[in-house]
Amino acid sequence: MAAERPANVKLKYKKFYQVRKLACKNVNEQMAFDMTTQMLGHILLKGDTQPAVVYSLNPFIVSAYSDELDAVVFLRFPEELAGIYDLSVGSRLVTACNYSREGNRAAFDIFPGAAASGLYSDVTPVVQLFFAGKNQILFAGGDDEIRARTADFSESVWARVNELTKDYAQKGLSRDGFFYMR
Repeated sequence: MAAERPANVKLKYKKFYQVRKLACKNVNEQMAFDMTTQMLGHILLKGDTQPAVVYSLNPFIVSAYSDELDAVVFLRFPEELAGIYDLSVGSRLVTACNYSREGNRAAFDIFPGAAASGLYSDVTPVVQLFFAGKNQILFAGGDDEIRARTADFSESVWARVNELTKDYAQKGLSRDGFFYMR
């Protein structure tokens, strides 16, 4: 299935290595991280662009939405990333999402909403701002253009993200924001 809103952004290695430096404590973690660049590049190029909001700064948590699941998942990141990108609670972001169908049930930390498609059981959201710049073949620009993509979503979508974020916060769950790279 093709993405409704393909991310069409390109992995920027300068950003990748900046994140790796923050996320990895040893050489083994760095090697595992490095082995994911092809998958990460594919998600950033072909993944489904979805909205996300900064839920908290300490710890730094992003609430990533998926319209396919009509749900959010909380992603925990190194706090330094919030400072690098001048983010605050409520900052709007976009992710590039990859979906999977693993069994009949949603992942343990996903609670599909009424509008879920029923096609997927899990989502891998990648915060575009942390890894990407616009694909120079398709678009010109960089971080400002990625931030501007938040305007692709209506205020009713942002209201849904905020509603689900508020409900999800009560569950006390969060994933490592780089779970897909470990």
